[in-house]
Amino acid sequence: MTKAPVLNRNYDDIITILNRMRNGFTFAFVLWLPFLSVGQTPISLEFNEIQLREEFTDKSENWPYLTTMENLYVPDKDEYFMHRRHKSTPYAILTDWKNNLSSFNIITALKLGPTEDENQTAGIIFLVQPDGKGAIVFEFNKFKQYRIKQLVGAYYKFLSGDADGNGWVKSSVLAAKNDYNELDIRVQLPQIDIYVNKKFIQSFDLMDFKPGGMGYLIGPDTKAKSDYFYVYSTAEASVEAELESKKTDDNKSALAQLGKMRYELEQEKRSLKECQMERQQAVTVLEDEMAKLRQSNDRLGLQNRQLHEFKDNVLVEVDEDVFLTLAENLKAEIIKNGKLDSQVQVYRDSLKYTHIKYNKLKLALLDKAIDKAEKEKVVRDQKESTDTKNEIESELKDKKMNAEQEKWEVSHPNIQAKLDTSFISGLKSEPKKEDPAPISSPEVSEDESEARPLPVKVRKAQKKQD
Repeated sequence: MTKAPVLNRNYDDIITILNRMRNGFTFAFVLWLPFLSVGQTPISLEFNEIQLREEFTDKSENWPYLTTMENLYVPDKDEYFMHRRHKSTPYAILTDWKNNLSSFNIITALKLGPTEDENQTAGIIFLVQPDGKGAIVFEFNKFKQYRIKQLVGAYYKFLSGDADGNGWVKSSVLAAKNDYNELDIRVQLPQIDIYVNKKFIQSFDLMDFKPGGMGYLIGPDTKAKSDYFYVYSTAEASVEAELESKKTDDNKSALAQLGKMRYELEQEKRSLKECQMERQQAVTVLEDEMAKLRQSNDRLGLQNRQLHEFKDNVLVEVDEDVFLTLAENLKAEIIKNGKLDSQVQVYRDSLKYTHIKYNKLKLALLDKAIDKAEKEKVVRDQKESTDTKNEIESELKDKKMNAEQEKWEVSHPNIQAKLDTSFISGLKSEPKKEDPAPISSPEVSEDESEARPLPVKVRKAQKKQD
């Protein structure tokens, strides 16, 4: 039974899928492929663009820092120390660096730590698919054996060895117990080439896989260390990945801006609706007041007509004093009616002013929204211009530094030769360790073609032994 690894917290969906396999209720159905792509042409791309360079000199944001009951993953003395304390399940430590390259080269140094359990395993996991249902694993043990397996859905299938040996293949290419193995993984989808300690191991094709995450796979109850982890790509793949990443970022930014503007428009719409409700309330109040004034005018008009009829019919022969009194009363009523008419006009003017103010408010809110959108566009354009300028200046600075470094190396060739001589003499003086008892397993016919040498690390020259 082969169990899938537990992945770190940066891939929550993958954790959910693979953690189900730890419960003991799911058994892996192992498929055996005896060998793939016999005689396949090795990948010949020039991987000269550095994408990720990690030497574990200090705590890094690209790698998890865990100290729990089951896991301990910390940088220690320029190495990445990994200890899986769980007794039955492996664990995948994935870097937070997002890989969107379809052609890339992983170069790393990995070794198993000293322990009483000889069944420790460690390796590298890469092309971890976004849905957590696919990945490739290369791992080795202390018996100078390796195996390659592919995660398919919730199960593993072996791409090396046979089913009886659980995919393990014995190889003299692997380093001695507790020594570093230098792993070189070259990917040009769909093809994958694997080199160990500068020797070709296996090549195979992987169909329907997309670029994905990468990291280390630590077996149960296992201690391991990594000296460095590099990722290279070709210039074309780097440009393509950068354009794809920029396109994705632009889409996210556009969606965010669209959501923001939509929210602001909803707020403006709500504000306009509230203003409209206030206006409607004001119109209702004014209409009520005007109705009351009309009723008052109608009553006064009726009284005036009655007074005129009384004067014409009843007070024909009234004396002068009574007539003057009635005339003054009529005049007072006329004045009062005039004042009421003036008040009605004031209410009408107020209603008209309210309409004008409401229209001005709508125009002001629309102008504000337009000005804000234009300012944000100007700020965004300025930021993009500044970022582009900074990227160009950074690239020019890097090219200048590289040119100065090459010039210095050309003018000081003896220093490099001295370091190489010291490193080779140190290796010759190291006592040869006997290989452990051989395990009955079919030998692999290694291709003697040399892999591209790993980066020379001067400060690590004295750390070839644990």
